Amino acid sequence: MHFKLESANDLVDELKLKIHPLTLGKGKKFFDNGMIPAAFTLLENIVTSTGVIIASYKRTGDVKTGKVGA
Repeated sequence: MHFKLESANDLVDELKLKIHPLTLGKGKKFFDNGMIPAAFTLLENIVTSTGVIIASYKRTGDVKTGKVGA
């Protein structure tokens, strides 16, 4: 991924991710310390013939917490 998350300033409105079905081991953390919790809703997704998932998410506001099954 080649983008910078401005999490400390709460500037993320939309996420566009390409998720590849492989693991490489150690690397940079996607969400670093200081990340402000935010909720996102899936807008659209595509799965390629090689299994890559391309997903777009839109910011929907604050994170709502609760209990599973409640």
